Amino acid sequence: MSENTKFKLTIGILATLALVIFIYARFTRMFPGDLSLTLRLQSFDNHLMLSTMECISFIFGGWSSVLVVVAIGIVVWRRIGGLEAIMIPVGGLMTLVNTAFKLAINRPRPSADLVRVLSPEQGNGFPSGHAFFVILILGLTAYFIFTNLKNRVLRIPVLAGLIALILLTGISRVYLGVHWPSDVIGGYLMGGVFLAALVWFHRAWKAHHSWQNKQL
Repeated sequence: MSENTKFKLTIGILATLALVIFIYARFTRMFPGDLSLTLRLQSFDNHLMLSTMECISFIFGGWSSVLVVVAIGIVVWRRIGGLEAIMIPVGGLMTLVNTAFKLAINRPRPSADLVRVLSPEQGNGFPSGHAFFVILILGLTAYFIFTNLKNRVLRIPVLAGLIALILLTGISRVYLGVHWPSDVIGGYLMGGVFLAALVWFHRAWKAHHSWQNKQL
């Protein structure tokens, strides 16, 4: 199986899983385990935990997420290349489609009669925009670092840090009571579809230009 076929298969599997979960979310207020997982996570009730979750949630949402895209784009442009730098804001723009998904699914956020809503927000809950954003933008950044940073002493902790931020962002949304765990999973899955598509495009572009250079 060629690498191109593997990427297309990955995109297809992720898209199929996302479609199944999205359809299920359209007709149910919460998934099995959503409430129990949320209550268990919120049972860790202390000021440090709350402050950490609020900080992470703030960084990767709203206008601050734009600053994250700009900052990452600048670093990628200076350290890796122009194409990769352009792909970062392109990925940022792709996250805007999450609003359409929220409108189509039309599932409400967790209510205060079921969980502690520590950071009230408006709008629908599924899929999580924060989860969509971090899996796409931080995931794309991790891919560029993995393929371009040869120094393993730096590469491993940086990748570990990005993965930790992706996971903590999803956890923060559940802890703050603004999303169900299934909202976060839905955001990760759909963001993963777009991430796989961008990685596939990048590898195809690089392979094409490498072939062209060999012909010259």
